[in-house]
Amino acid sequence: MTTNPHIINLNDAVELTHAFQNAPQYQGNTVACMINAAAYQQLLAQPGCVNVRTYFALDQGTLTIVVVGVDADENDMTNGILLDVTRGCPVTCDIDSPLML
Repeated sequence: MTTNPHIINLNDAVELTHAFQNAPQYQGNTVACMINAAAYQQLLAQPGCVNVRTYFALDQGTLTIVVVGVDADENDMTNGILLDVTRGCPVTCDIDSPLML
């Protein structure tokens, strides 16, 4: 059985997210973006989609993300489904999450 190098434990996730949230240059910025699972499932179900790439983006000055499928040659599938319209945090946050300060 192979292990997925993208899977991390909670302690590492907390360290990474708190480092971002504590960084002076990111104070007041969005700390997370939520997109529903059905949208990700549609993106992943595209023929040839083997990866996902997330771009940081600005929507009227507010940090957000744009998500695109990626093919086996590591090319963005820009003719396919692109995701945004995220629900940003702060505003919609899980305030009890250990990933939040």
